[in-house]
Amino acid sequence: MTQPRLSISHLSLAFVGFDSTVAALKDVSITVAAGEIVGLVGESGSGKSVTAMSILKLLPDAKTAYQGAISVLGHDVLTASSRELQAMRGGEVAMIFQEPMTALNPVLRAGQQITDVILRHRDMSRAAAETLALGLLKDLHISDPARVMQSYPHELSGGMRQRVMIAMAFSCQPKLIIADEPTTALDVTVQAQILSLLKERAGATRTSVLLISHDLAVVARLCDRVYVMYRGEIVEQGATADVIRRPQHAYTRALLNALPEGKAPKSRLETVAATMRGETAAPVSAIQRSTPTTGGVLFEAQHVTVRYPRGFDVLGRVTGLHTAVDDVSLHLAEGETLSLVGESGSGKTSFAQTLVGLASFTGRLIYKGRDLAAQDAATRREIQIVFQDPQSSLDPRWPAWRIVTEPLTVAGVKNKAELREQSAALFRSVGLDPASMDRLPHAFSGGQRQRLAIARAFSVQPRLLVLDEPTSALDVSVQAQILNLLLDLQDQHGLSYLFISHNVSVVRHISDRVAVMHEGKVVEEGTASDVLNYPQHAYTRTLMEAVPTLAAGP
Repeated sequence: MTQPRLSISHLSLAFVGFDSTVAALKDVSITVAAGEIVGLVGESGSGKSVTAMSILKLLPDAKTAYQGAISVLGHDVLTASSRELQAMRGGEVAMIFQEPMTALNPVLRAGQQITDVILRHRDMSRAAAETLALGLLKDLHISDPARVMQSYPHELSGGMRQRVMIAMAFSCQPKLIIADEPTTALDVTVQAQILSLLKERAGATRTSVLLISHDLAVVARLCDRVYVMYRGEIVEQGATADVIRRPQHAYTRALLNALPEGKAPKSRLETVAATMRGETAAPVSAIQRSTPTTGGVLFEAQHVTVRYPRGFDVLGRVTGLHTAVDDVSLHLAEGETLSLVGESGSGKTSFAQTLVGLASFTGRLIYKGRDLAAQDAATRREIQIVFQDPQSSLDPRWPAWRIVTEPLTVAGVKNKAELREQSAALFRSVGLDPASMDRLPHAFSGGQRQRLAIARAFSVQPRLLVLDEPTSALDVSVQAQILNLLLDLQDQHGLSYLFISHNVSVVRHISDRVAVMHEGKVVEEGTASDVLNYPQHAYTRTLMEAVPTLAAGP
C-alpha cells in the first residue's frame, strides 16, 4: 500500500503558559493519500487551524507540547531540524492561509513575493521565475495579471489577494497543499474557479490537498473524504457524501442544521451550541417574517454613479477614471430587506458607501421623500453601516462600552454614566453580557465582535442598516446566531436592511428582494424567490450555477 502524503497519528497538543496548560488537540489522527482531497470541518476554535499549523510545525516550540506523530512525505515533522523544515515549507508542502492581508508582505509587490518563493525552491533565473508567476496568475483567471504583479497587497481586493496566495502555493509544484479556509473571502464565481483549479491540479499532478473549512457546501463540492472536528477531537470521519447525508455524530448534525440551506426563508436557525445542549430553535412564522410591514418607500437611489481615479501623472493629476457604480437606481421600503449580490468589484460596496457618506457620487439619494444631502445630521444618523470585518472596524485601544456608544458621543451625549448605562442596554439587545463591556475587542470572539459592530450601529436607533458582508468571516453556527439576531431586531424595531453578500444561501434566507450587480450596473432585480429560483439574466444564471450546495459531490 502506498504511503500517505500526510499522516497524523494520535496527535495531542497543548499550549503551555506560565501557570496553566491548555489542551488544544486530543488524539487526532488524519491521513491524506496521493492525489486525494480531504476536508477538515468544524467551528472556529475547534482546532482546525492548530492542526494545520502543526503539520509544518509553525507553532512556537517553547509554548507547545506535542504527543503523537506527524509524517509529511515520509519525514517525521516533530523531530525534523529547522533546515529540513525550511526546505519543506513552500517547496514540497505549501500552505494557503485564511487571511492573505496578514500572510502577504505589505511592503513587497505581489509579483516579487511569488517570484521570491520560486527562486527559493526552484533552479531558474529571475526572468523565468517572473514569467512563471505571471502564468500562474493567468491560470487563476486574473484578467490583468501584469497589473497585479506590480501591485502591493493593499492595492488589491480581498479576493485578488487570495488568488496571489494560491498562485504562490502552486508555484513550486508541491506534493501537498494545506488550504486553510482558502475561499472564505471570495465571491461564488471566483470560489468555483478556485475549487475547480484545486481539483484539477490535484488530479493532474496527484497533488494532495487538506482543505480546512467551515463551509460544508464547499467540502461537499470538492472533497473525497471529510473529518469533523469538535473541541480538538475528531468526532466523525468518512466519505464526504456519507457524512453529509447520514451524519452519525450529534455535532455533525448540529453543523448541518445551522445552515440556512433548505430552511424556510426568515425562519429561526438552530445554533450548534444550543443543539449540543439539547435545545431546539423557538419556532418563528416564516410567513410572518417573509412579508415586511411596509409604510411606503423609505429610501431611493436615482441614477447613482461612483467613479474613482484610475491613475495619476507626475504632477498628481488624474489620468483616468474607473466607474465602480454606473447609473444605478434602487428603492427600499420600510421594514424590508433588499440584498445586493454580485462578484467582487461589481460595485456593491461602493454603492453602499454612498448611503453613509463614504463615497462621492453623482445622482440623487432620497430618504423619507427628501434629498439626503439636504437633511440634517440627526436624520443622517438614521442610516448606519456594519462593516464586513469587525476586527478592523473596531478601535483596538477602546473598551467595548466606548466603541458601541461612539455614535452617541458624536451626537452629543457626554455623560459617562449615561453612556455606560446605554452600553449595557445595547449589549443585552444583541445577546452580549454587559459584564464584558470593559474588555478590549481582542478579548471577544469573531461573532461577538460582529455583535459589537451591530450594537454600535444600533445605538442611535437607525431606520436603515447597511450590512456589508456581515457573516462572510463567520463559521456556520455564529452565522446562524447573527442571522437570527438581525431578523429579531428587524421584527422588533421595523428596521430596513440593505444587505450585501456573496453567500446566496444567506441572501435567500434573509431577503425580501434581491438586486444583482455586474460591472457597476444592476442587471436584474425582483423578489428573492424570483431572482434566485428563476434567474432571467445570463450573469445571474452564472452566479446561481456557481453556488456550492450540500447536494454537490466531488
